[in-house]
Amino acid sequence: MENQISGASALGVLSEGMADAVEKIGPSVVQVNGRRRRPASGVVYADRKVLTASHVVEREEDLSVVTHEGRTLEARFVGRDPANDLAVLEAADLGETVAEPAAGGVRVGQISLAVARPNREGIRASFGVVSSVGGPLRTGRGTRLERYVQTDATPYPGFSGGPLINAVGDVLGITTLGFARGVALAVPADVAWDVAGTLAERGSVRRGYLGILSQP
Repeated sequence: MENQISGASALGVLSEGMADAVEKIGPSVVQVNGRRRRPASGVVYADRKVLTASHVVEREEDLSVVTHEGRTLEARFVGRDPANDLAVLEAADLGETVAEPAAGGVRVGQISLAVARPNREGIRASFGVVSSVGGPLRTGRGTRLERYVQTDATPYPGFSGGPLINAVGDVLGITTLGFARGVALAVPADVAWDVAGTLAERGSVRRGYLGILSQP
């Protein structure tokens, strides 16, 4: 009986801890309106900057984000990296709550929570574990994803662009459903933050390539 009580207590602590993690990241998660009739999510990663998935930003004008307080803010397109399915938007008055990337990398078996704000009803979360960490991955779009995190958390509509967090609310990656239908992948946080910095500075990511040019 004592072991049963102890187990129930540990489960309760874990449950409350996960709820605290979602509550911690909540103010940093915004709704992104960048495509017709299907809002997605994004995360405030720096002052006035939102990181989201590139495929959910189908237009580069008439963009807006909705904060955790329900405020709708005009957003400016900054840049995108289709190879990593990442885009950066800028909006004033987002607030001071900036998400933090998780230290120490990602490990298979870690608790992971996909968090999103797909509508005005509030934050949503899906529970799972990190099922694999790997790369490179050739995607269905013909691009090459150098590194990825896969989670078995259920990828509900509108979760693309939102953060995948650990049990303390730090960001493991940026969730994307654009690479493999029905599979929840995330771009690792360290990669996402580096790409976001480049996009904020240059608007795109330049990559070298090998090829052959022929002419008569």
